[in-house]
This record gives sequence, structure tokens and C-alpha cells, in this order.
Amino acid sequence: MKKVLVKVKGTQDVDGEKAVIELSTEGTIREFDGDYIITYNDDPTESGGQTKTQLTVQKNGTVILDRRGDLNSRLVITEGERNSCLYAIPQGSLTLGIYGKTVKNTMTANGGTVKMVYSIDMNLEPLSDNEVEIFVEER
Repeated sequence: MKKVLVKVKGTQDVDGEKAVIELSTEGTIREFDGDYIITYNDDPTESGGQTKTQLTVQKNGTVILDRRGDLNSRLVITEGERNSCLYAIPQGSLTLGIYGKTVKNTMTANGGTVKMVYSIDMNLEPLSDNEVEIFVEER
């Protein structure tokens, strides 16, 4: 397990209204059976509370974004596929559809970049278009 700097830039487009979130934090990276697992804590001011994020970049190209704490979700993003994912907040939980438009990564055991472009829907009704780019560099 290595210490890394994690920089996240996310853009969400809802009905033409774009919101950008950026985060820079320390985390860890480890390799497990050809997959890369990056773990970091979200900024409490962004998420409203303490949330731990685990990003798994699988060797088959799928990215799994697990968030646990005040916000709980598990997003599975695979290019060209729609996955059903659970999203839970204190007010309740939802099942959302996540359609992976593009998933690219240059991840190694020392860091790299993951870029995901995906859409989110509920009951097949579009909610948002999203782009997330995560930069990981060894400390």
C-alpha cells in the first residue's frame, strides 16, 4: 500500500446547468490481482459529512466507486453498459441507472488517471450527465 495524492474533478450537467466539484486529498493505492484500489476520505464540506471513498479500477476496464459513511453509494461504471446502482442518503435510498459512455485509465501501482463519462437515470428518465477525472500520484 502506497500513500498518494488524489485529485478529483467532477462535472455534473442537469438540464443544461453545470456544477463542478474539485477535491484534493491524501489517500492510498494498492494493487490486488491486477486491479487498483484507491481509498480516500471526501471533504466533509463537500459531502456534508464524513464519507470514505474506495475506487476500484478493474483490469477489465470497469470502475467501481464505493462510498461509505454519511453518504452511501456503489456506482459501477462500465463503458457501453448500463448498471443499476444503490444511492443512499439520510433522507432515503434510490436505485439509479448508470450508463458508462467512456471509461479510460492509465493506472499503475504508482498512480495514474481515471476518466469516466456517464449518465444517471431513474426509471429510465435522464437525471444528469457526468464527467469525473481522478488523478493519483505517489507521495
